[in-house]
Amino acid sequence: MTPTQQAQLEAARAQLDALDDALLDLLERRATAVAALWAWKHDEGLPRADPAREEAVIDSLVAKGIARGLEPEALRRVLATIIGRRLR
Repeated sequence: MTPTQQAQLEAARAQLDALDDALLDLLERRATAVAALWAWKHDEGLPRADPAREEAVIDSLVAKGIARGLEPEALRRVLATIIGRRLR
């Protein structure tokens, strides 16, 4: 690998590392928001899970992902994991 190629590779990896850090930040923010919602639901005597809403959110995000050129089944699996549902 030439020095130029090495520099390009390192720059690309640095960009990916920054994006990965941003993903972690968003996941942390989401977890905090979910915890607050669950606490509120508990206080109100509401069930924690709403499977119909979870499915609707996943379906909506998959549709948006398709419009952005993302692979739908891979995206669906990732979203199901993040949202906390395992799809059959």
